[in-house]
Amino acid sequence: MSHWRRSFAAIPIAALALAMAMSATALAPGGACAQTPAEPTGPVQLTGMRTWVSPAGTRLVLEFSAEVVPVAPDSGAGPQLVVAVPVPGITAADGVPASLAVNDSAVTSVQAIYDASGVRFWVKLAPGATFKVVTVPPGDDQRFRIVVEVSRPGAQAAEDRRLASIAAAKKKNRTRLVVIDAGHGGEDMGARGYGAAEKNVTLSIARQLADALNGIPGVKSMLTRDRDFFIPLHERYKIAEKAHADMFISIHCNSSRRRGHGSGTEVYFLSLKGASDQADKDLADVENAADLVGGVAPQAEDDMVNVLYEVRRSSMLERSQLLAETLLDHMAADRRVDARGIKQAGFAVLKSVEFPSVLVETAFINNPQEVKLLKDPGFQQRMAQQLATGVKAYFAKAGVTLSPDSDDSAGSGSR
Repeated sequence: MSHWRRSFAAIPIAALALAMAMSATALAPGGACAQTPAEPTGPVQLTGMRTWVSPAGTRLVLEFSAEVVPVAPDSGAGPQLVVAVPVPGITAADGVPASLAVNDSAVTSVQAIYDASGVRFWVKLAPGATFKVVTVPPGDDQRFRIVVEVSRPGAQAAEDRRLASIAAAKKKNRTRLVVIDAGHGGEDMGARGYGAAEKNVTLSIARQLADALNGIPGVKSMLTRDRDFFIPLHERYKIAEKAHADMFISIHCNSSRRRGHGSGTEVYFLSLKGASDQADKDLADVENAADLVGGVAPQAEDDMVNVLYEVRRSSMLERSQLLAETLLDHMAADRRVDARGIKQAGFAVLKSVEFPSVLVETAFINNPQEVKLLKDPGFQQRMAQQLATGVKAYFAKAGVTLSPDSDDSAGSGSR
């Protein structure tokens, strides 16, 4: 296979397009074929070439001003990958680099090579790395993208060992583990307003919540992400399951369709029968679309949630409701943000039956008054402290004993 890929890299784009014309259909998320896009109305440009590094590997995103048909294998392994875009006259927009020196343990470098018939992206991979290539259709404020997901060799095994170590330390020290999920990340910006991006605000609050929880005797915290990278929705709660978490809190910022009209904070727990109202359904749809934004195929419904463990699921929904009520009670102490209540919706990230789970909408990021609060470090710290106090109060209400650490040598840590 590696010999074929070396030959592939040397073929001109026009010849590539002719040789692979029968298979030159766009790759949909998950590798499924999609219809050939309509001809662009103007010159096509490469508007972005960027990488995001995560514990699992490296994500390369190629962004275009119009839909294109990439010519590339949909998955594989080897020392290099070539993604050809046979669009005559394609150019790079101002500021888009011709090459990227990544030099992590998954991708070495990326180079764009232009000629009269199009552009080739030459991705040099680290030894043992594997890749998947998908396309992401444009939507809302997102342009058409080709996403190359490169997995670092041994990354999943190393992550599983890390989470098993956290679970073992939790059991040994008899601590309660709270997993904090900073919503969105990487290519998935989340909601935006007045110069703020949801993915940055949620990470800042999540970090401060983790610190606040670690200050409570008998409680430890862990972040699903501790920096700016993308995690598929179903992976977020599975991280918590592997670490044997006692609680899962996903941090988000709300947004209204009409700028400046929404306000307040609210806490959601899972609904299996639909959302509380249309606005809640719309919000859940937006949050559940994060995988599509990030270039991940839609997940089939989790059989564990929909078929098995009915009694356990009912118990966890009750606990999730109690957690949501307790957190909102403490968040409402800050009079600068109104409490909008406890609600239910079908958020994909809340679909574990192993622990109580909630999604916190801290405030409206496209509200001119509330976005100032969301960007204020003092407000973020206050929000984190209120949530931490709420977590402690929940454990007391639920009859959960918090035992001081006997040994924290292993630690809980971040992702």
